[in-house]
Amino acid sequence: MQTIEAEAARLFLKARASDAREDWDAAYDWVAQDPAHGHAFAKAEAGWELAERLNELPVAREGSEAHGRLITEAAAPPEPAPARPAMMSRRALLGTAVAAAIVGIAGTVTLRLIGTVDHYRTALGETRAVRLADGSVVHLNTNSSIEVALRDNRRSIKLLKGEARFDVAHDKARPFIVDADGTQVRAVGTVFNVRLRPELTELTVIEGMVAVRNGGSAARTIGSGRSAAVRSGGIAVTPLAPAKLKQRIAWQDGVIEFDGDTLAQAVEEFNRYRATPLVIGDPSIASIRVGGTFQATRSDDFVYALERGFGVRAIAGSDKSVILVSDD
Repeated sequence: MQTIEAEAARLFLKARASDAREDWDAAYDWVAQDPAHGHAFAKAEAGWELAERLNELPVAREGSEAHGRLITEAAAPPEPAPARPAMMSRRALLGTAVAAAIVGIAGTVTLRLIGTVDHYRTALGETRAVRLADGSVVHLNTNSSIEVALRDNRRSIKLLKGEARFDVAHDKARPFIVDADGTQVRAVGTVFNVRLRPELTELTVIEGMVAVRNGGSAARTIGSGRSAAVRSGGIAVTPLAPAKLKQRIAWQDGVIEFDGDTLAQAVEEFNRYRATPLVIGDPSIASIRVGGTFQATRSDDFVYALERGFGVRAIAGSDKSVILVSDD
């Protein structure tokens, strides 16, 4: 936490000293990365403003004997104390009183810095489309959530969990930046899909081009019909055949498509929409290849197809889970 607060103070002081737009932009970008950054930055600004106000108090001015005598008398200990320590004591007391209000101030200052932050989410099995104030549309898949902050110089979206497709309204003056677990996707007017997987972030570019970076990696430009798997600074880009691209974004039509996927992969996809899981109870069937198109929220149809044509038996658990085993 001390490191965060030190960085907040450094960025604030640098931006305040130069008052340059690029320095304020750098500070705002850092604030947008994490709520803890916003809180620390707000405290830094509130602390600076407090210090400025304290410096303006009459007791802080040299040569003010009347004020010095007044404060000495009000705060005097049993033994006489010099005027300056008494004045410092008043500052400390005032600072303590204001410190109690800094938490409240922090929230206000943060909102002023980054603008209103809107939150959108979907429940398990739910999808929804959200039209943003700039005209962009975000399609959220099951059990997903985002934070949106639209500012004068940029549009910042944080994918907190799940998956989303972004249909970005063109605006050269305000790049559209999606942050997904440290992966930043930058666009102006394009369409792309981002999914947070357990081990990596998956990007699919549907139209146009985007720039992608992760951690300290150099930005990579990725065009339509291509995919990127991003993890720990590595960006692996692969072309997608039209059928594969269609499969990647089929969820936006409420369906899941399989074309030679393993049963393990198919189960993982359906479990994103289920409150209780499908479970592979027999490792020998995990690598069975499956195909077909199914409604995302009708996994029972998929299980029925497995029983009819793939030699798989389904056993219902008491918690409404379904255990899949070989029918041999």
